[in-house]
Amino acid sequence: MYEAIDAYTLESAYHEFMEDRKGRIRPGYYADMIVLDRDIFTIDPMEIINILPVLTMVNGKVVYQK
Repeated sequence: MYEAIDAYTLESAYHEFMEDRKGRIRPGYYADMIVLDRDIFTIDPMEIINILPVLTMVNGKVVYQK
């Protein structure tokens, strides 16, 4: 799971040549993120398909909130 998250965050930023602004939650980085209703690192992998977003932020602004 950790490798998959890295592939979708840090690695994709690297391939866009934006690893200094995207891919991690750090000061000065774009605040593009989601909050999920369950912890993807602790649930049964077969339950991942049932996870739902609770909040989505793009560039620090909330664009979706349940």
